[in-house]
Amino acid sequence: MGRLLEGMRRRKGLSLQEAARETGVSVHQLANLENGQHELPTDLNYVRLLLQVYADYLDLNDVGFPRWEKDLIGSHDTGSPGIVEARGVHKSYKAEEYTVHALKDVSLSVKKCSLVAIMGPSGCGKTTLLNILSGLDEIDGGEIFIAGEPLHAMDDARRTEYRARHMGFVFQGFNLMPVLSAVENVELPLLVSGARPGTARRRALEVLERVGLGDRAYHRPNQLSGGQQQRVAIARALAGDPAIVWADEPTGNLDSDTSKEVLDLLLQLNRENEQTFVVVTHDPTVGELMDRIVRMEDGRIVGHGRPGNL
Repeated sequence: MGRLLEGMRRRKGLSLQEAARETGVSVHQLANLENGQHELPTDLNYVRLLLQVYADYLDLNDVGFPRWEKDLIGSHDTGSPGIVEARGVHKSYKAEEYTVHALKDVSLSVKKCSLVAIMGPSGCGKTTLLNILSGLDEIDGGEIFIAGEPLHAMDDARRTEYRARHMGFVFQGFNLMPVLSAVENVELPLLVSGARPGTARRRALEVLERVGLGDRAYHRPNQLSGGQQQRVAIARALAGDPAIVWADEPTGNLDSDTSKEVLDLLLQLNRENEQTFVVVTHDPTVGELMDRIVRMEDGRIVGHGRPGNL
């Protein structure tokens, strides 16, 4: 398979550098595909995604790509399909007279029902990646698919509707409305989405009970501890029964004991609800509890694999 990829590239008169520019896949990754030196079995979906992008570009799909994919990745179990697929994503920001390249040729696959941590130093692009994968921000180039839906091709109104129906968000700062009780904070997005008041209230109470705050449903945020406020935020994220929950530093404002409680809750919800969690964090303790860590530096993914294997 590798020789076939290389041969097709050469017949097109392309260097690896030119192919990398066109596909959004790095020169190093393309060379690994051509040489058959991919990281198995840590991330088969990621290898499949890169192979698909490269094969599409080289016009190989019309002559039996699935068989070649099988030859490339062997007989390993491929696990769950990717619920999040990003291909060659670019994102830049204007800062006065400068352009900040926040994401550079990022390709990523996230399996359904998995726990993924995005880690790296401050300013490396972690939160930007979460924002563009979830559709909170637009991309400058590339493609993003959520459960097969082309998020990058949706207009703002359609993306907003899609997020409300299929995604939940948990942030470091809780972002609770101070004048509303816990149950009112949780039911608010349901009401905005068109749920009947009685239905929204019942669902909010049910989810608060699920996160261990049934007895605090009518307390306002200033009557709750930091850990309890984050549990309310998690309940709010789960109220719409989303397929994916995006969390940006969910334990950043919590002490170590409370952080453990919140993390244990996330792990429990992942197991019981079969929801996908993508967590941005700088905390290695959080990363070690995930199924997979994606490491970023300077707007690029520089490593990915199971905790302890990076």
